[in-house]
Amino acid sequence: MEILSVNANQKIVNIASSIGGNPQSWQDWFCLHISLAEIDDDLRQECFLWTKSIAESYLQKAEGRVYFCDCDIHIICKDVSQKVLKQAGSQIQDLVYKESSVAPDYELYDLAEEGPLYAQKILQKNSSVFALPVTFRPELAGLPSQDFLKQEQVEAHKHTLKYPNSIKVLLVEDDLVTRWMVRNALKQECELVTASSANRAYVMYSSCQPDLVFLDIDLPDGSGYAVLDWVMRNDPGACVVMFSSNNNLDNITGAFEEGASGFIAKPFLKENLLHYIHKHAGRVSLEKQFKR
Repeated sequence: MEILSVNANQKIVNIASSIGGNPQSWQDWFCLHISLAEIDDDLRQECFLWTKSIAESYLQKAEGRVYFCDCDIHIICKDVSQKVLKQAGSQIQDLVYKESSVAPDYELYDLAEEGPLYAQKILQKNSSVFALPVTFRPELAGLPSQDFLKQEQVEAHKHTLKYPNSIKVLLVEDDLVTRWMVRNALKQECELVTASSANRAYVMYSSCQPDLVFLDIDLPDGSGYAVLDWVMRNDPGACVVMFSSNNNLDNITGAFEEGASGFIAKPFLKENLLHYIHKHAGRVSLEKQFKR
């Protein structure tokens, strides 16, 4: 398990921001949060070393990362049971107290269930640390598709828009079976159009102007991150939810740092998709009322 101390405070604040806004994206992830008292630097380093030793012993098979902040240690991981994490927390607590007479507290969070509580606590404690938000520019959010494609390209795809009053969803996914599964799951929930490649995604986004995008990270002709970057540059404030069979920490945090609104790990349930469909359907409804 990777140990991180450089810029750990900034990174944990960014992670807490994404957890608080989208706890569903952190399914199967936990955080063991250890709080140390105000102690001097030498003793803090000793505490970090003791924690590192126990974390490597108990969590060597877990996927995740340890963040050593000023007076806090955050072990964010998955592929480990809550029982093991509680044992690790108790061992860290006992060892630190035995060696230093400092009595640390620890709390265990299921980030999908208790993520907002964890995020609130961390963001309040680190209120002086600046977290980079995704900039929303209303003057650009409604740019017509003609600004991205020629008019004849737009007209060529208008036949796909059969239900003008429903939420429009673009699925960018190269796997035929996954496209079929998503279409079948959402056929009564939204108007769905699909793209099987990055290049096709640019065309479909420009012509359909979807309310929500489900975007696979791994595409045959490029990275989903490149498509995400293009969408956010051309349509700031767009709602993009990333797909990936690899829900490691870097993939999840990277998606949010690039401006994604959510992350879904494959294989996924219908409920994972509906969470974002219903969430953004409410937003679209409010925007339409506002325009009136």
